[in-house]
Amino acid sequence: MIDGVVGVFLSPKSYRRSPKSDLISKQALDYFGDVLRLHHCFSREPFSKDKFEYALERVLLDSGVDCSLAPRGTKGHDILIKGKPCSLKTEAAKSIKPMVLHISKYMELGKGEWNDNPKNLEGLLGQFLANLKGVSRIFVLRTLEMGDPEYSYEMVEIPVSLLAMAEAGRLEMTLTSKQSPKPGNCFVEENGSTVFSLYFDGGTERKLQIKNLDKNRCMVHAVWRFSPPLKRP
Repeated sequence: MIDGVVGVFLSPKSYRRSPKSDLISKQALDYFGDVLRLHHCFSREPFSKDKFEYALERVLLDSGVDCSLAPRGTKGHDILIKGKPCSLKTEAAKSIKPMVLHISKYMELGKGEWNDNPKNLEGLLGQFLANLKGVSRIFVLRTLEMGDPEYSYEMVEIPVSLLAMAEAGRLEMTLTSKQSPKPGNCFVEENGSTVFSLYFDGGTERKLQIKNLDKNRCMVHAVWRFSPPLKRP
């Protein structure tokens, strides 16, 4: 096990931060990258949301940034960073697209009327917009590659103002679906093109997804690339 941990720090790595980032300093970049490498010394699974929350708090505190995790069960935000409520998400699908974000579970939609009436989508959209007002920033840790031949992660910030465009989005319920309640979409469009869409996932989970969001409209704070642990000679 010790050889494995040492092998982590022998393997090639490449960390990069945006000079415009007000969150990830050089120190935080190195700390978080090493946390990711240690994780993959003992796991082949992507870095999970709860680990992202804990690791980011620890790394930011160690690099001199005031922050604290929200108590478990807090709705809206996951962490306070410099006094501002922030939401943390992860994306790690095998079919991930490097330039397009897809948040498979942005929030739960457990309350409110939802059946086969397209008007119900207005209330579901209202839940999303109310949730959005409770956060100042949204950060997504994306797993782009999983060790074949290397690991690759990036931290992306989705502007809250971008998601707020959903208020003027076009709602459409999929009435032909066999799901109950019926799923629906909110298409956010600009100059005739879709900027992103919200997917109201019916069935038992009742969750909200964010789909087809162009990464060019977001900010990439940092990128971590590293090889699997090397065996000591």
